[in-house]
Amino acid sequence: MKTFILFIATLLCMFTYTKGFALPSESKATHITFTAATDGKKIYFQSESDTIHGYQEVQPGETIVLQLEEPAYYYYMASDNSTYTIFVTPGSTSRIIEQKGEVSFEGDNADINQFIRQYPPIVKVPNNIASYSGEWLEFQHKQMAASIEALKASDLPADFKHIHEFYYKYAFLNQLLSGPSIMRMFMKKEFDLPANYYDDIKKNRYEDAALLYYPKWFTVMRESMETLEKIGECQPDPTGFLAQYAARIIDNKVKAAFLIRYLKQILKAGYSDDFPAYLSIAKSLVPSPGEAFLQKLTQLEKQYDGLKAQYSNITRGNAAPAFTANDSNGKSYSSADYAGKVMVLDFWFSGCIPCKSEMPYMEKLAEKMKGENIQFFTLSLDTGEQLLKAWKELVKDKNGTTLQLNVPNGFKSELAKHYRIHSVPRIVIIDQQGKIVDAFAKRPSDPKLYQQLLKLLNKEEPGTLTREKATAAMMELRHAETAAQKEEMLKNFMAQVKRDKADFAYPMMNMMMSFTIEALYAEGNREKAEGYLANIPESPFKRDILAISGISRLENGNFGMAIELLNRSIRMTIEGKDEEALPKDEKDKYKQILALYVEALIKDNRIQEAIPYAKQIYETSNKQDYSINDCYAATLIYEKKFDEATPILETFVRTGKATPQHIEGLKQAYIQKNGKEKEFDQYLDGLKADYRKSLQEKLAQDMVNEPAPLFTLRNLDGKEISLASLKGKIVVLDFWATWCGPCKASFPAMQKTINRFADNKDVVFLFINTLENKKNLQETVRKYMDEKGYTFNVAFDTQDLNTKKFPVMESYKAKGIPAKFIIDKEGNIRFKPVGFSGSDEETVEELSAMIKTLL
Repeated sequence: MKTFILFIATLLCMFTYTKGFALPSESKATHITFTAATDGKKIYFQSESDTIHGYQEVQPGETIVLQLEEPAYYYYMASDNSTYTIFVTPGSTSRIIEQKGEVSFEGDNADINQFIRQYPPIVKVPNNIASYSGEWLEFQHKQMAASIEALKASDLPADFKHIHEFYYKYAFLNQLLSGPSIMRMFMKKEFDLPANYYDDIKKNRYEDAALLYYPKWFTVMRESMETLEKIGECQPDPTGFLAQYAARIIDNKVKAAFLIRYLKQILKAGYSDDFPAYLSIAKSLVPSPGEAFLQKLTQLEKQYDGLKAQYSNITRGNAAPAFTANDSNGKSYSSADYAGKVMVLDFWFSGCIPCKSEMPYMEKLAEKMKGENIQFFTLSLDTGEQLLKAWKELVKDKNGTTLQLNVPNGFKSELAKHYRIHSVPRIVIIDQQGKIVDAFAKRPSDPKLYQQLLKLLNKEEPGTLTREKATAAMMELRHAETAAQKEEMLKNFMAQVKRDKADFAYPMMNMMMSFTIEALYAEGNREKAEGYLANIPESPFKRDILAISGISRLENGNFGMAIELLNRSIRMTIEGKDEEALPKDEKDKYKQILALYVEALIKDNRIQEAIPYAKQIYETSNKQDYSINDCYAATLIYEKKFDEATPILETFVRTGKATPQHIEGLKQAYIQKNGKEKEFDQYLDGLKADYRKSLQEKLAQDMVNEPAPLFTLRNLDGKEISLASLKGKIVVLDFWATWCGPCKASFPAMQKTINRFADNKDVVFLFINTLENKKNLQETVRKYMDEKGYTFNVAFDTQDLNTKKFPVMESYKAKGIPAKFIIDKEGNIRFKPVGFSGSDEETVEELSAMIKTLL
């Protein structure tokens, strides 16, 4: 069932809805006039979002025109170098007046800007309070609270108050994050930060899109995420860090904006071989991504392709060039002397402040990995007597494990040219075979570099929960046979997440919780299932668990329980809320759950109850969903509204989805309209002719011609079955698993297809059980087949203990299950239908047509 998979994917990207904020976006000319008596001193104006071009000088009496689509913050630097935050809106006209050292405002937003001046986002801390101490933190919190309280009490526009509250909060976070590092870099000053210093970023969950109006929102979010890694609050993940970061972001608009900006930053930093993986992760993290988001991902992919071509000689797997470099005494070192080791090259020069700020981190990293099969190099690109002297002074007392070397000719050297080094610091990683792993690696201050190097050395910190381990644990729990086993695995996993502070694993933990509750309901242990639910706050997550459990009960024929659980899920979605005011994602989810609720009511023969909901769902749908149309048609037939039912039923016939019940309903409608049954069969054949024609066209497009990988498996009776022995026959392979709902939902259609070809010895059906490692798998499968009365020939694709893969499914490159392959008499794959449409009749007709094409 497609809807079940949709809910699984959605829950993996679990989010909570809060009241959103948005202003109309329309580009309008905005005028700013500067009236200033400055005695010849300069004044400046700059967007707070523009940290690259610096302040733009403006002249007294000048009017500048900005094209704005939304409100924005700017800086005004007065003649005495005092800086003021200015709020401007699209289409506004403002005057900034400076007279005798006083700054005031006129025109649009004057009251707002006067308020900001009175309650500035950054306040001066008294001299008797040490910077970034516990007292400093307490003082900042009090000042921010006072400013926000004054803001809320003001009569300023509600939209501005909503935006500016986040400005205060994020200006504080920006100061909290950047202050200590700036002091370390420029003043060489260290701080003993209080234990609660980072509590504000630990608890922040980015739950309102209004924060995006704060000009430095991305810097704050990025540095917050990276700081949490550095202080051990979450486990660094070299490739899955985007998902880990996104798990902390509640608002989907913020999540999408952050992911796009972060991907842009990665490309700006240089080429990354992992970028396609980052793109894929980003796409999966945003529920119901809009067209704009997907278009931006496409643009970034094109940009990446350009970089890949540009840096083709230093992408992953290319041979790293050999090099020689000299230490401060003139001794020459060759990279050839370190063959067989992982090498980390840190390119820098003595005039680079960021380079020098990274050096202590590189030294600590090298010391931490001392004794491993790895060598660290700092490669100075300094040239000329003065710079070389500065370099020697910087490295004279360094006697750690890192080799402090200078590359002759610096930026003009062949080594620098090969790696296209135009700016530093630049980190390059080379593996034990002398191949480039990463020509634009993360900086030493980023703990993900350490994790990347550990992985390269086939090592990891003991007990560390990685994304791969978390995903594997989730899948293991999902496939566990009993609810008791799932409970035990969930308990152990939750303890490990807490111990390792692995925030990235919460989506997996939520999924494991939902699987456990679902299994408890399935086993009839309602009391324990409700016990777990009682400990979960009222939230979309809890609602989704109820929905998933209800869908599971619907798939397994427990319609009464399905109705109850789905009804509770519906109430949680809309109770006390205006349905029309729901966010689009919530509205869509409500419709999905309601459609399943209607399906459960009809299957439980409670059609009268389903009537109003079936009509509601149908009228708001795109009229293309088979299940919705089927349920609505069932209610129309029940009410004998044949005129309304006829177009839907005719469409079912034309698309091959018509069931015997649909045909019977269509016959009743035909008789009601024409007064007799005569010529109904002719009318029906005409409708079927349309389907046969479209089906033939579809088959012609879908047909492939690929050699089918050979295999030999054992079936339920222990007999060997080889594909080679079936040459000369048409073979229908169906990959499935006992835990796969859509697989089992398609089995009635598969049995009907088998029955249709029962007398044809040239057609063979083989059901390949895969992706399972249950202890008593064969007994479970045999029991299931006997209970359902299926006459399937089941073979088992057994997991390879070394690779952990399922070889037959792997060889057929099946991306998921159910997956079917139709093989012709010469042993070639000719059709590869994927999934299950939900219609038995359509599946039977399509498979039958494919088989007949090959006979």
